[in-house]
Amino acid sequence: MHPVRLSAAAAAVTLLVPLGAVPALAADADAPAAKGKDVQLLSLTDFHGRLGDGAGAGLASVIERERSLHKDIPTALVSSGDNVGASTYASSSQQDNPTIDYLNAIELDASSVGNHEFDKGADDIANRLSKRADFPFLGANVYTKGTQNIAPGMKAYKVIEQGGVKIGVIGVVTKETASLVSPDGIKDVTFGDPLEGINRAAKEMAALPADQKPDMTVLTAHIGSSQPDKTLEVAKQAGPEFKKIVEGADASIDAMYFGHTHLSMNFTERIPGTDRTRPIMQASNYGTKVGQSILTSEGNGDWTVKDGTDKLLETKGVDFDSAAVKKAKGIIEDAEDKAKEIGSEVAGTIADDFDRAKKDDGAEDRAAESTLGNLVGDALKEGTEGSQLKAADLGLTNPGGMRADLKKDSQFGSEKPGEVTVGELNQVLPFANDYGVVALKGKDLEEVFEQQFQPEGSSRPFLHLGVSKNVRVVYDSKDTKQRVKSVLIDGKKIDADKTYRVATLSFLAAGGDNFTALSKGEFEQSGLTDFDVWKSYFAKHKDLAPDRRERQADAAEDMIEANDLSYSVKVAQGGGETGQRYELTLAAKKDVPGPLRFAVSAPQGAKVAFAAAEGTKADGSELIIEARRAGTAKVAFTVSGGAQGAQASARGARAAAAQAAPATAQPLQVALTSDRAHAFWDDDPLPLVHAAEVDAAPAPDPTQPPSEQPSDEPSQDPSQDPSQGPGQPGPDEEPSSTSGPQRPGDDGRDDSGSGSGHLPRTGAQIAGLVGAAALLLLVGGATMALTRRRD
Repeated sequence: MHPVRLSAAAAAVTLLVPLGAVPALAADADAPAAKGKDVQLLSLTDFHGRLGDGAGAGLASVIERERSLHKDIPTALVSSGDNVGASTYASSSQQDNPTIDYLNAIELDASSVGNHEFDKGADDIANRLSKRADFPFLGANVYTKGTQNIAPGMKAYKVIEQGGVKIGVIGVVTKETASLVSPDGIKDVTFGDPLEGINRAAKEMAALPADQKPDMTVLTAHIGSSQPDKTLEVAKQAGPEFKKIVEGADASIDAMYFGHTHLSMNFTERIPGTDRTRPIMQASNYGTKVGQSILTSEGNGDWTVKDGTDKLLETKGVDFDSAAVKKAKGIIEDAEDKAKEIGSEVAGTIADDFDRAKKDDGAEDRAAESTLGNLVGDALKEGTEGSQLKAADLGLTNPGGMRADLKKDSQFGSEKPGEVTVGELNQVLPFANDYGVVALKGKDLEEVFEQQFQPEGSSRPFLHLGVSKNVRVVYDSKDTKQRVKSVLIDGKKIDADKTYRVATLSFLAAGGDNFTALSKGEFEQSGLTDFDVWKSYFAKHKDLAPDRRERQADAAEDMIEANDLSYSVKVAQGGGETGQRYELTLAAKKDVPGPLRFAVSAPQGAKVAFAAAEGTKADGSELIIEARRAGTAKVAFTVSGGAQGAQASARGARAAAAQAAPATAQPLQVALTSDRAHAFWDDDPLPLVHAAEVDAAPAPDPTQPPSEQPSDEPSQDPSQDPSQGPGQPGPDEEPSSTSGPQRPGDDGRDDSGSGSGHLPRTGAQIAGLVGAAALLLLVGGATMALTRRRD
């Protein structure tokens, strides 16, 4: 805030004061900083108690180094929140007290609250954190419920003084905090519009007595953008709250420091309506970077960024010798010693790493499936066994609840490779959520999966739930209305009116992370925490190995839905004593990842035999098809025995046709999908089951007179030749999407479900099954519902 740049309201207040009432010293106290006066601003964000592994020492060293290098100018150190919560075990095992002590040691001047400061509730800020900290917690948009009063333990702003320069620091937190923490802990506070809080605080500072007015104003905001690494315009479009602040915050704000999204940002931009510039920065997370800006006074109350001084400084490996660094290192060492004592007990063993999902650059990706998330889902489902609760039908966890990976070779204490300690388990699930079960109707459970697609404007558009291994979800990311296409539990499609017991965390049960559908059911508490259940799971299961088969798949990646692959089955002319012959045709516009699984459900007593073909392997009445190149391929198979085989067992097609009984013939049920036994991981080519029905016998050739019987002579059509295997497309053949199962809503059936489509030449009827969910196939040793393509 600048004495000469008051808002109109503040100026009006000043004019109402009689000139004689103004002390003689007011003019000097209100004088702007001298022209050319420099101030260094250092910032951090989202530290999350990362004391160990050199992070805390490196952060302290960079801060102290820059203070030393610029000892002739004032320096202020600010944080944009999430200093505590989701911390490593050295801090979390001691309620994050070591982190507060560490921040005191490095002389943090002020910090906005982050959503994680509310992990233990607003009362924890008022009664513990704010009392232990030597710095203020700022929350200009956090109010006591029903009022505009700043909640206890927080301030809207704080004016600090460094080297004769008064620096006003405003702090705000994302309005999303209400959905990011347990509702019970924030029942007495509300989160208002951050921009309103910012501008209100700026006006309040403008109205301060002259000797208290800040010379400079800094914003710390626990708000960010999901795409801050390109241009400011891109960053604004990816963060609605961020955009609103950058464009609408009071012009008196000389520097802006953001957080929350754990990403780096460094822009120097012109302040709207002025010719001055200000830094807009975000210093990554976990103490890995320090934001640095040097601002220069223009002598009239204005400040601008000194050329080349806005930097993000790396902290890894930096070691600086100072009293503050030594004190910080001592706090870290004491915290780690205590944590090792508490958490060095071996809790279990793993055979390989369990990881959170990662982006290409190594950053955490909460929009993708993870082996760790699914393992937590398994543990939550099983957790009822150690409680008074009835068994759960499935387990669910949110991706943001996992704060570290489980590495086979990581070392917490003196444990052996593959051993997992209590401390390491706590680093994964550090929040100590209550564990319990929510009873939900099937329709509400489906809505839970729909809510993985977050509300418009959310900083993370999609949050991928970790699920237990008995759950299979198919959603369509390209559908803008009903995205969830199928939810199977134990191989059965969920019933909209049936009640399902969902084992989960109190955070999710209360509707956290915008999963409000979970709050529709009553949360049955167990008296246990998620960590209790997590630890018990490792005590029961030794040498745990990651399950790399995805449990949620995107139908938008389905090659048949994308018209990149089609398949058809037709009855081949010329069946004989070996049974009725059929032909499977695959037509691909692109290379197809494998393996796929083609399943035939023949009438009772019938046997299915597949002709040998390159890249295929028979598995009973199913055919495993390995990865294949683009093109068209054919595989022949026969069905013999049973009601259908008996019709074709007489010698010659003429005799078979004579004995056929079309009125009672049973059609084949067929389906093509990916092989669920294979470890697909975000690359499933056919997550949907594409089912169809094939007539039991060929229709009469329309070119023959009605009285003429089929000939015993083999077909001369090369497309009938079963010797043409995968990888041998015909020279003029193109992939077709018309001869296989039709798209939903265009399946050649009338409202009653009867079929009217016929394959060319043979008249074999093929269409998407209606009600095929009742038909089960054994796939990869697990029961799978055979459904229509968009089940």
